[in-house]
Amino acid sequence: MPGIRSTHFVCPPCRTALKRPVGQPGPPPPCAHCGHPMTDAGPQLAVPPRRDADGWAALTAVLEAGLRFPAIGCEADGPGYRPRTMREVEERRTAAHRTGRPVAEMLATRDPWD
Repeated sequence: MPGIRSTHFVCPPCRTALKRPVGQPGPPPPCAHCGHPMTDAGPQLAVPPRRDADGWAALTAVLEAGLRFPAIGCEADGPGYRPRTMREVEERRTAAHRTGRPVAEMLATRDPWD
């Protein structure tokens, strides 16, 4: 239906994702594979392919840091930056340690050394 937006629910250990309408009442849906509650990552998440283990590891690190991908302003702006590989995650963790900035902030920064 036009006008209805969806949000992404993910289960990183199983590398699965599904969409549900934004604001649907009730608890997060359970993962079809493991049965654990899925994580609401927001409507602007770019879900990695299931076969991309490194991409899912990076997404897991981002979600564990508390980052989500809400629709902010014009949805054409996209979700903003997030690391796509564990190498990028580690670069940002190192930068956070060296600069004293929060890890979550650095994970959302395209160039951690600016």
